[in-house]
Parts: sequence; C-alpha cells; structure tokens
Amino acid sequence: MENMFHTAYYVVKKEKPFTDFLDLVQRNSRTGSNMTNCYLSDKACLRFTIDIYNVEREQLLSDLKNAGYISVMIDGATDTRNFENEIVYVKFFNKERGVVQSFLGIEDVKHAHADGVLSAVQTVFEKAGLDNWKEKVVFFCADGAAVNMGKRNGVAAKLKEEIGHLLAIHCVAHRLELGVVDSIKENQRLKQLQEVLQYLHQQYHYSPKALRELRMLADAMEEKVLKPTNLKGARWLPYIHKATQILCNSYAIFVAHFEDQVSPERTTRPSPAVMGRAKNILHYLKSHTNVQFMHFLLDTLDFLKALSLQFQQDNLTPGEAVQYIEACLIGLTELCLEPGEQQKKMLDDARTGTYRGVELKNTTTDTLATDRKKITDMLAKHIESRLGDLLSTESIVQKFSALDHNVWPKLDNSDESKEAFVLHGRANIESLCHHYQSILVREGTTVTEVLGEYRLYKIWARMRNGPLRDTLLEILQRGDLQSQEEYLLFDSQVWSNPVIL
Repeated sequence: MENMFHTAYYVVKKEKPFTDFLDLVQRNSRTGSNMTNCYLSDKACLRFTIDIYNVEREQLLSDLKNAGYISVMIDGATDTRNFENEIVYVKFFNKERGVVQSFLGIEDVKHAHADGVLSAVQTVFEKAGLDNWKEKVVFFCADGAAVNMGKRNGVAAKLKEEIGHLLAIHCVAHRLELGVVDSIKENQRLKQLQEVLQYLHQQYHYSPKALRELRMLADAMEEKVLKPTNLKGARWLPYIHKATQILCNSYAIFVAHFEDQVSPERTTRPSPAVMGRAKNILHYLKSHTNVQFMHFLLDTLDFLKALSLQFQQDNLTPGEAVQYIEACLIGLTELCLEPGEQQKKMLDDARTGTYRGVELKNTTTDTLATDRKKITDMLAKHIESRLGDLLSTESIVQKFSALDHNVWPKLDNSDESKEAFVLHGRANIESLCHHYQSILVREGTTVTEVLGEYRLYKIWARMRNGPLRDTLLEILQRGDLQSQEEYLLFDSQVWSNPVIL
C-alpha cells in the first residue's frame, strides 16, 4: 500500500490526471515494485490523495498551533467561476522541521475592499482552528494593491491597528518589477524595444505559418531559434530577459525572415498591415545603435533577473535582500562606466559594419555612452525608490542586520577592534526591542536580558562563515545553547578576549 500512496502523491505533485494512476501502477509492477492488485482506479487515486492531504493538514495545523509566532502572506486569485478569492500562506519555525512555509487555505472574498479581504483571511484561520492568530502574527506580506497596502484603509493598516508591532512589507520581487516598469515609462528607447519584443511574440504566437517559416529558415541557415516569448508572466523580469535573449541570439534569423516578408519576389504577399510592421521592425533591427542597445539591455537584465530570482527564494532573509540589492546597484554602476559583456562582444563582432551577416546602418564604435548612464541611473533611482525601506538605516528591516555575523567588524587583539565589536549592533537591537516591546512585556523579558543574549550570540556566532539563516536555525534547533555557560563552551577563543565579556 505504501507504494500505492507514493504513486498517488506523484500524480498530484506532477499535476497529472488521476486516470494516469492505473498506468503508473502497472509500470511499477513490471519493474518489480510490490504493488497491490486492489484500488486500481482513478477514484482510488482520489481517495489516496485525500488521505495524504488530511495527514499533512493535521500535521500542519498541529505545528501551527504550537508555533510561537507566525508570518502571513496573502495573494488574490480568480477561480473558474470568475469569483475573487484570497490565498493565505503561513511561515513559522518548528524545532523539528525548521522553517515551515505552507499553503493554509483559500477563501471567497465577498466584498473587494480591505474589510472583505481581512474577513476572508480571518475565515481561513478560523477553519484552521486558530482563532488567536493575531496574537502570533509578527509579519505580513502582500502585493502593492491599495486594498492590501493602503496607508489608511488597507489590510495592513487595519491589522496594525490591532497589532502594533506588525511588520508589513510589500512583496520585494513585485516592487522590483514596478521599479523597472517605471523606468520603461520614462525612456523612449526602452519603450521602443518593448514594443518590438511584444510584436515578435504576437507575430509568431498567433501565426503558425510565420513560426513555421522562421524555423524552416533557421534550419536552412543551420542555426537554432526559439519561439519569441511573452513579456508578461508570474516572474516578469525573467520573462523579458528571456525575450531579449532570444532576439539577440537569433538576430540574423529574425532579420532574414522579415527581409523575406517585405521582399517583392515573395510569391505569397503578406497583408499591408503585416508588411508595414515588418518594414518598421527591419528598420529597427538594422540600426547599429539599436543592436547595441539590445545587447546593453541584455547586460542590464542579467543583473535585474538575478535580483528578481534571489528575491523569490523561500529562505531569503532581510539582510540578504539588502546585500542582493546593493550588489545589483553596483552592477548597474559598472554598466554605466563601461559596456557590459554582451555589448562588448557585439561591438567586437561588428567592427567591419556587419553583424552576423547583416549590414548595419550608422556604424560607430559606441553610441550609447550617454544613454547607458541615463538608463542605469534611472533604474537605480527607481529601484532605490521602490525598495527604500529596506535600504534606509532607519528601517526596522535594516535593524535585523545586527544579527548578521557576516558584516560584523573583525575582532583582533587591538583595543579599537574590541570596542567596535562590542558596540556593533547594540543600537539596532535596542530599536528592535522598542518595536517589539509589547511582545517582550507579554513574554516577561527585559531589554537588558535581550542585550545579554545578543552579547552571547555574538561570542558564539562570530567565527561562523555560513549564511545567517543557517546560524539562526542552528541556535534555535539546538537545545544545548540555552544557558550562558554553554554558549561560551562553543568558542574557546573567547577566553583570550575577556574584554567582550
């Protein structure tokens, strides 16, 4: 029976139809797996799936009730009835399982305002048997819709009225995308390239004939071509990066296909509208400056895509988010000072005025020096504007950097380094204590006790080189780090630096 449950789990995990269950069981039987001769139907697979769900759900609710504090993430959705729903996710720490992030429930939104959304979230927790969830919530995350993050009447604002210490954050990956969208709106070159990419997607997505011709042309040229992708998707920046990359990698094939469409020798003439757009695209693609810009944007999107994907990691910490943002801004500054890898390669290949067999117009060495600075400065400005609360030294999120041992001052035998090590982070910890004062009072803990724990944490963690998340999990999951004496035993070098005690 265990193998039957594993097979049913595979069907659901891979989003396959229940009717595949019988075929998978039979194939497993042929390979020697011990499979029962009963329950060989799609209805049995459904029952197995429900049983698996009930067991996992029971475990989740049990862990959730025992969790000291939880984070809540919500997102809107529309079902097949075209009804609006609210999806609720929870994240909490469990000593055995570590950090748990899980889907909790989905509920219909009766009214599309903040009270309606909050009511749906409340219903999800009530169904989970967690009526006191507001006593445990310390963090709230949602997209930037006014109904969620409105300063006066948004869901976050209403929750803060009841939970004074609540930390509410607009999804950082979403904010990054909005910052790039703001930049596109301000720059004509970016808007023009966006229109070209959108047209390429429409041309080959809605016209099987055009796509077939493109692939036949690629085969004749002995090259590979991918179908142009849409610019819109759940992860917008990786989508536009892929669309730009396809255009740059298959540049010669697209030019050849559009030249064929506008050729007077073509037997089947496209419609006037298609001919007009093809001529405009061809004119754009044959400009030396535009080809440079395509590759410059690809260099830029390399940094932005990486930042977007880093923001989407489940194990992201606030300190790491700040580091990733700063690394991206440094990368954009480098592109401002000199061409990136993709643009350099393009310029080298087009020295003779021909790029991949296409003769370019208005050939020069580098005509984008001014535009590079303008666009990178603009992107940096909008990213900093959208993510300013993470970068500001006054932000509560920034205060958590006090826990990151990777940025602490180096400790040596000099008095200056010892003093810097002792004082580092204390002010931030005091600010966090002030922010979470209601929790400290409820738990019977004083600021002095927290600072004492922080001092011991610094002693223990200062020699760690791994990510902050791993260090914190080790402390939380190890029961032998509960007393001051046991903290000190972990690092014998502490005794050679008594000043930090």
